[in-house]
Amino acid sequence: MSSIHNADLNLIRIFDAVMEEQGVSRAAARLGLTQSAVSHALNKLRRQLDDELFIRGPDRMHPTPRAMELSSPLREALHQIEAAFQGPRFDPATAEAQFVIATSDYVIGTLMPPLLRRLQQVAPRVRFWLRPFNDLNLVEGLDRGTLHLVIGAFGRAPSRFAMEPLVSGPNVWIMRAGHPATDGAFDLTALARYPHLDILIAGQGAMTAGGTIDQEGLERAYVSSNPLQLDALLLEAGLTRTVGATASHILAVPPLVASTDMIAFVPKHLAEQHQVLAFRDPPYASPPLQISMLSHRTMGAHPSVAWLRAEIMAALHDHEGL
Repeated sequence: MSSIHNADLNLIRIFDAVMEEQGVSRAAARLGLTQSAVSHALNKLRRQLDDELFIRGPDRMHPTPRAMELSSPLREALHQIEAAFQGPRFDPATAEAQFVIATSDYVIGTLMPPLLRRLQQVAPRVRFWLRPFNDLNLVEGLDRGTLHLVIGAFGRAPSRFAMEPLVSGPNVWIMRAGHPATDGAFDLTALARYPHLDILIAGQGAMTAGGTIDQEGLERAYVSSNPLQLDALLLEAGLTRTVGATASHILAVPPLVASTDMIAFVPKHLAEQHQVLAFRDPPYASPPLQISMLSHRTMGAHPSVAWLRAEIMAALHDHEGL
């Protein structure tokens, strides 16, 4: 009685070679074995399957009905095993894959359009799930492989994650065209004079003075007017500010600012996309916004993820204005 527990992969290889070559000597030459080794293996397989498998004819070996029945599924299984041992491969032109990327609405609205345009041409069957990372455990997602990439602004990161810089640019204060803040000096007094539209992607309890959130060793920065830092600067100058509204989605900020007297702190690239807005440089030292791509050093090395990372880099190279 035969079962998977006593199956021998070498016997299956020899069976497949004899089936294809229709002879022991030709199968032996193909496999680099002696004829006696092939004959011994066939006899062992015959005993396991309780079937003659091949009957010698004047010019070739004739398969039995049982051998014909086994041929196709065993050959397919061999091909699958060989493919598995060759290592993973990824063909974007034919792949039907889904990539999960955790990021912000700012990245979705600026980086993703050129990327998706590019990928429609080279990988028409690939799909993307763009997940907002506000409510996700990014570290756990990367570790478990439920997130392929995380794109955002980061400080330090665990060593098992690779961080690749994507784009960098300054932040500016935006206001509607014709706003009084577009004229004259734009200093701390001007900042205190007009109501602010704060941008916070996390609760007040998660904020730090540096504008970062720490999640299991991953330090994520967020685009905002950095209210803790700003309040400290104004307090030192004997000033206070008024917050007119707080938003958790940066792409909602331009239309809100365009229709009110509020001002907000956003990446300059976003401000430049809206002709109805004016912008001013901040009257204090402000580091540029650095957007980077995080991947797991092990899972991110899979050919499919490596391909996606390269495509993102290429898309940004073609659209340097981001």
